[in-house]
Amino acid sequence: MAGKVKNKDEGQQSKTARASMRGSGGRNEFIAAADAPRIVPLGGGTHAYVLDPRDGKTRRFSVSSEAFFEMLAVLESAGYGDRLKRDIADLAARYPVSPWTAVLARLEAPAVDEADAAGETGDEPDEAAA
Repeated sequence: MAGKVKNKDEGQQSKTARASMRGSGGRNEFIAAADAPRIVPLGGGTHAYVLDPRDGKTRRFSVSSEAFFEMLAVLESAGYGDRLKRDIADLAARYPVSPWTAVLARLEAPAVDEADAAGETGDEPDEAAA
């Protein structure tokens, strides 16, 4: 027995058509799959797509850019740091002759305060005052 053919003049819609008209929340309800890659390498590792699991958007970055590391820092502060470090470690192991090893080293390096890096600490007496 074949399904009933709906007549458009009667105003009846299929359940697919009705579901498509409902407001489903869209991006507000995005949940990234656990096994979905969060970082996809491009161009031999010079660029990458980064999936932002907070909103489901995928952004393209140059791996050596500050914007890439800022995005990683934002995701790390949002609680995704462990997953990102595992993904980057996996990419560094799969592609040993690529920038991923340097990215991993930069992420695992201890945070250096800019004032300490310049040699300016507040504990030292000023030489001009002496």
